[in-house]
Amino acid sequence: MKVLIVSEVYRPGVGGVQTALDTLITGLKEAGDEVTVLTGSPDGLFSHFTEVDEINGAKVLRLPAVKWIANRDNNRVAFLPKRFVRRYFRQNQPDIIHLMTPISWLHQAVIRQARRRQIPIVTTNHTMALNLVMNAKNKTIARWFVRVVEGKMCKLVNQTAYMTAPTRAALATTPAIHIPTKAVSNGVNAAFYTPGKADEKLLQRFAIDALRPVVVYVGRLDGEKRIDLLIAAMERLKTDAQLVIIGKGLIEKQLRSQAASLGDRCIFTGFVSDEEKRALLRRADILAMASPAELQCIAALEALACGTPVVVSDQVALPELLDGGKNGASFHYPDVNDLVHKIDELLNDESRRRQMGRAARQWIIDNHTYERTVDQYRELYARLLAGGH
Repeated sequence: MKVLIVSEVYRPGVGGVQTALDTLITGLKEAGDEVTVLTGSPDGLFSHFTEVDEINGAKVLRLPAVKWIANRDNNRVAFLPKRFVRRYFRQNQPDIIHLMTPISWLHQAVIRQARRRQIPIVTTNHTMALNLVMNAKNKTIARWFVRVVEGKMCKLVNQTAYMTAPTRAALATTPAIHIPTKAVSNGVNAAFYTPGKADEKLLQRFAIDALRPVVVYVGRLDGEKRIDLLIAAMERLKTDAQLVIIGKGLIEKQLRSQAASLGDRCIFTGFVSDEEKRALLRRADILAMASPAELQCIAALEALACGTPVVVSDQVALPELLDGGKNGASFHYPDVNDLVHKIDELLNDESRRRQMGRAARQWIIDNHTYERTVDQYRELYARLLAGGH
């Protein structure tokens, strides 16, 4: 199949959507499909170029773009893309089109051209509108913007054939969608993220204590992730544990300032390679995620694949990661005392953690491998091409 994937969010940006796209594209390429990605250029308004993605071999068409005001370092929006989109469709005829979180001019232009040519469109919602404005300073404008974005996305999605989202809870965030929907996990490479022994030299390089319990966070250091709650919890924790914060983002300086009193009990690693991340997840006793706006959480899938239990907020899709409490625990967001209690409880029960780790690994194998995800999408593509729903 010739698959066109359209996403405003892509490399070199960093985040869950980019990781999910890498996973999907890699799987499609392995299955023999021809994949093209249409996205914005990281080099601004006067840049338009084609490249072959070094990660997965997909052809990437980059259009002139502007930086997204609420997250200028990570996200861009294709600017006045109609002409470029028309040119693409004059020269190419994809079999299927897959849109990621359709809210922009780019998505709108692609939908228009695809409908004219009767090309089936699948959409996937990876983002809550709330996430787009959590770093905004003017909350009144932010609330207005959320309503506008949600309305725009639903209007665009309802012009397509089928919508997916990573979880059942994610589907429930868009009640105004009137087309067929299905929950399809982002998936994880369970052959790479496995239980195992961490590299001792790596742990020493990051100053991770061999004797202390370790709580790890993986992801962007942005306001919507509520890493401040994790740091506040560490200040009240009874257990002498270390918090390892993996990633980079807009509020790193602010978080470092908040964590200063913790000394070596809070470590910031910055951006790490996948191999380093895997080693740190293997060393961790718990992965903690306090975000109120996750539609799945790929970092948590990676931790669970490594046999590491999780403590997550009770908001949106995060409770689905727990498989009824077999894989970890949830806390009442934003109750720091409850977060402290849940972390302390797990850190002081090694037998329970081991049991959760084994259950978590099996749950990933049974439900969330990237091969399963790609198979589900390829089956959906084939069904739509055959005229089904």
